[in-house]
Amino acid sequence: MAYYAVEYTFTPDRRHLRVRPTHREYLADLAERGSIALCGPLASDTGGLLIFRAGSEAEVRELVDGDPYMREGVIDGVRVEEWYPVIGSLIGHLDG
Repeated sequence: MAYYAVEYTFTPDRRHLRVRPTHREYLADLAERGSIALCGPLASDTGGLLIFRAGSEAEVRELVDGDPYMREGVIDGVRVEEWYPVIGSLIGHLDG
């Protein structure tokens, strides 16, 4: 299993606010299953950052595609990168 950093960019019309409760329910389920290590909106509320734990980038993209934000078309862009956590106060809480 690897970690993947995913960055969402919202559409400028702020429609994501209407979908946010369903999006958060979806992510809470993924977190409970161990697929999400950490996630949250950017302070500017123009997007969000999600840290996935998955077997492949394809698996992450499948989970992203299932996100209500994606299904409702409120995401303008998605960036997915495998991520190697090395230093920080959360390191001890991550599965290696």
